[in-house]
Formats: sequence, structure tokens, C-alpha cells
Amino acid sequence: MKKYIYFDNAATTVGKPDCVLKAMARAAESYGNPGRSGHDLSYGAASEIYKTREAVCHLFGYDKPENVVFTANATYALNMAIKGYVNKGSHIIISNLEHNSVIRPVHALSENEDLNVSYSVFDALGSESDLLYDFASKIRPETNIAVVTLASNVCGRILPIAKLSKICHENEILLICDASQGAGCVPINVKALGIDVLCFAGHKSLYGPQGVGGVIFCCDRVPRAVIEGGNGVNSADKNMSGPLPELLEAGTLNTPGICGLGAGIHYISRIGINEIYERNNYLIDKLTDDLYNMEDITVYSVPGYARTPTVLFNKKDFGAEELAEELNNSRICVRGGFHCAPLAHAAFQTGEYGAVRASLSFTNTLSEIETFSGVLSKL
Repeated sequence: MKKYIYFDNAATTVGKPDCVLKAMARAAESYGNPGRSGHDLSYGAASEIYKTREAVCHLFGYDKPENVVFTANATYALNMAIKGYVNKGSHIIISNLEHNSVIRPVHALSENEDLNVSYSVFDALGSESDLLYDFASKIRPETNIAVVTLASNVCGRILPIAKLSKICHENEILLICDASQGAGCVPINVKALGIDVLCFAGHKSLYGPQGVGGVIFCCDRVPRAVIEGGNGVNSADKNMSGPLPELLEAGTLNTPGICGLGAGIHYISRIGINEIYERNNYLIDKLTDDLYNMEDITVYSVPGYARTPTVLFNKKDFGAEELAEELNNSRICVRGGFHCAPLAHAAFQTGEYGAVRASLSFTNTLSEIETFSGVLSKL
């Protein structure tokens, strides 16, 4: 197969490290069902899953592996967190950079007349002071949850989470942070940032496989279970019970996927998150400069703020998906459209067809960026 230039890492990373593939194969070949049986193959699976919980804690600066709950993806994680803490009459604050994995569950709760849940959206595209002011202005007496992305999947902006968490805690608001885009490419310490709940995807910059994500519950409050089923404990109890993580891990876990995630975390940890972050900044600065220097390109960004290696743009006389297809014809992978983030595109005014997103990884090269820019300028 001819090599592609892959600039769609915000969707998923491609070319998983060998250590990830080997860990998944070993798990599929050697382990039983964790926590379900009293034999060595079941114990082995449980042991490896616990090691991945420890790796997650080490990566994100936390110290309670039992508070790491594995899910099928970040969408499940966010639903679990939001619906596990919402109360009747709750008011929720979200940003206009949120993914549909936040927008849709929050909106669905607001549509349930029995719950009387409401939500407000603050503007995360302005200056930091404007952002914080607008967030604070949305707080009501009944506000008890804020759900905020750590970094936008559309433009890459990294939000001032520590300052937002300070406002939240001063007002007894639980802060749920969506780290799908930041996990693995941005240094994250949940204690230093004051994050109460961190949700993450395993298949993006953590270099794990698709089909695995998770939540770290960093606060003392235990959420309600939103999915019931077998969890290997208290089988005679008809209610979903037990401590974390079993309380929220209904059904058989994705042992090969979790083992692959653990290997992916070890892979990026050996390289170093700070080094990855600096390399990504170097690459995205080069790509963004190239785009700004093309007269027929419109770049949508928030200049002057920290970001992940993601840039959003349009080219004159091309629809977003049309442009993505033209680039695909030159074996360049990007994503066109609205990126499951309609509020962000509305804020950027990208138009009827959305925009094109190029999202890099530290494994990309300057040569690939030069080829991309050359092809794009000639279309």
C-alpha cells in the first residue's frame, strides 16, 4: 500500500506502536475474564487491567487506581459522568467548543421534563479574561456541574482549566473535563488543575486501540451507576452495587483494548509528554504559517493561546468535504465538515459546509507538511 500523509490524528492515531499490538495479542491469547473466575487466567487479566489503571494515574497525576473506570470510549465516559452526577433541577454550564459527546447528553437531559435540567453555553473563543468572565456570568444558584473540554477538537485551543476549576470550587460546582484531545499530547495533572472528573479517549494521542476510554473520578463524590449489569461482585444483589471501579464497570471489560491502552501510555511516557508537546507545537506552527501565507486560505484559530497540533481552515471556491476529497486523491488524510462540534463552527462562522481540519502527531515530519502545503496551494 502506498504511504499516506496522515493529518487526521484528532479523529484517531494510525500506525499504533508495536508494543500496543503485542500487548493486545498477548491479552487475547492468554487472559480470561477479569474478576469473574477464580483461576489464574482470570487473575492474570485482572492484574494487567489494574496495571493500566496505575499507568493512567501516573500519567495524569493521580494516586487512586481504583477510581479509574474503563469505558468503550470517551463518549461513554462523558455520559457516565454527566448523568451520574446530574440532579433534578440541575443547571449545567458547557462551552461553545464542546463535542457532541457533551452537547447531546446535556441537551437530552434538558429535554426530559421530569428532570427540569437546564444548561448555558459560555464563549470560549475570546481572550482568557473574557472567557472566565463569561463562564462566571452563567453561574446560577442551581448550577452544580460544568463540563469543559481541555482542548478543542476543532481549533486546538487549550482552555484555562485551573482558573475555571477555581471558579467552580468557589461556587460548589463539579468540574468534568473532556480530555479526549489533550490526553497524551498535553501535560495534565488533575490535582494541580483542580479537575473533579477527567474523561479520556484511548485511541487518539494515547496510542491505544479504538474501543477503549475511561474516567478518573478525582473527587470524594461517587456518581450513580447509569448502566446496570454483572460486575463480578455482590451477584445476589439485584441493585448495582460495590465500590469503584466495579460500581460503574457493568459487563465484561475490553481486556485486550485496556492492555493495549496501557502499552500506549507506557510508549508516550518513555518519550515524555513535554517533549511530545514541544514537538507538536513546532510542527503546527510551521503548518499554520504555511496556511496563513496562502491568499486563498481562511484560517480559523484563536491566536496567542496554547493549543494542540490542530488547525481549521477553508480554501476559496471549495466546500470543506470537497477539499478533503481532493487532498485524499493526493493521499493526504484530513477531515472536512463540522467535526461533531456544531457550536464551535457556528462561533467561527465557517459557513454552510463547515471547514477542513488538519491534526498532527509528533510522528509527522516537516517534509510531510511541505508536501501538504505544496499540494494545497496548487489545487
